[in-house]
Amino acid sequence: MSLSTRSTRTKDMLHTLRSKLEIPSFQAYLDVLWVHFSHIVSFLPPKIQSLLFYLLSNAFLAFMFALPIYGIWAFESYHLDMPYFLGTILGALSFYIYLRIPKTRRFGFGFFVGIWWFWWVGLSFRFIDLSFLVPIIALAIALVYGVIFWILLFCECLPVRLIGLLIMPFITPFGFDWLVPQALLSYSYFGVDSLHICFLILALYALILAHTKKMLPILALSGMLAIAALDFQTFSAKALPTFAKDIELSATQVPQNLKWDTQNISNAIAYNFALIQNAIAEKKSLIILPETAFPFPLQDSTYIFEALKQYSLEIAIITGSIHIQGDKTYNSTFVFNNGSYQRIDKKILAPFGEYIPLPQFIKNHFAFIANMEFSHGTDFGYIDIFGEKIKNAICYEATSRSLYADYPEFVIATSNNAWFAPSIQPSLQKMLLKYYARLYQSTIFHSANMSKSAIITP
Repeated sequence: MSLSTRSTRTKDMLHTLRSKLEIPSFQAYLDVLWVHFSHIVSFLPPKIQSLLFYLLSNAFLAFMFALPIYGIWAFESYHLDMPYFLGTILGALSFYIYLRIPKTRRFGFGFFVGIWWFWWVGLSFRFIDLSFLVPIIALAIALVYGVIFWILLFCECLPVRLIGLLIMPFITPFGFDWLVPQALLSYSYFGVDSLHICFLILALYALILAHTKKMLPILALSGMLAIAALDFQTFSAKALPTFAKDIELSATQVPQNLKWDTQNISNAIAYNFALIQNAIAEKKSLIILPETAFPFPLQDSTYIFEALKQYSLEIAIITGSIHIQGDKTYNSTFVFNNGSYQRIDKKILAPFGEYIPLPQFIKNHFAFIANMEFSHGTDFGYIDIFGEKIKNAICYEATSRSLYADYPEFVIATSNNAWFAPSIQPSLQKMLLKYYARLYQSTIFHSANMSKSAIITP
């Protein structure tokens, strides 16, 4: 057999396999919708009709994909957690949408996924007089994710869509790793690890075939695969550690425009001291204050620093502040306990929030960048308290996979979400925290400013 014949047979085999594993897309439904839509907007020029339909349909499909985030946001508006049964439906719907996106729509779909997930990222620039960058950053992020989805969703076949889903969390443009589709299942009965994800994708694939190709016997297989995708630990409540009742998890409401206002610092100090005194009165053993609760270099204020050490004789205190060492500025956690203290500097900085992930020669042209960047800490830190070694995380760190590499049983996370208020950012953060809590079996004690504080269990 000649080499060319073997090559032809291999190509034919691959083509046959691809056709057998092809996923029927939404294209037929979109074609029908286009006919109705074009009649409604017939007064517009044909090219405008086509563009408008492309934008609206992609925006809708991307929103349906992101729906679990907005479900969490809606329930949080009423100080509630999204019910698992609803999260299960919305999570399965998200993956169903992803599987059936036509490859011709992959860039537009990815573009609007970037919008619906990350429209809020540029809001922090409001506080450094660069508000004009807010929409520019949103569009730039959307374009990046449009390209990512254009690459990953090139084929409407099961292996490509599954592999794309599994590798997406590891694609981190500019070091930003918050697009984790698996996290859409955080508040569901489905497992969030790769094996359970595979079972769910196969169950949805079987369901699609049963519906589109009238292969009804496959429905039973779809049901069995869906059962295999369930995480049965989610059907029972996770018990909290006994020391949880001794922790005061503070949730402050300090807007960002006041947080760094030098005229408001005395109010911030008095507010924090009042929280500490209340926790002492309630016989708590530990109080956790949010990231940068003391929005100034804490060690430069001898009076405040000594006062916290004195308070720590009655209650352990974990709080966020700033630390300056030479020409470097750190976002730090300070731990006061029994009259002594420990400092842990933030290792993983938030891109475009605490550092600008651009080449130095570009940053040299913008003087303001040097004033807004923090320095990286050397390593993650642990806090010894309650006879446990509890891992420390500051905001963005708590949603980074590398923090959980050693499977910490307990994590103390502090955040200042005022940079992005009001937005869905706290809801997306909560979804990611729940995802990592479940994936690594960690219990997270999360204290936040301008969003709800909570204990997040696996």
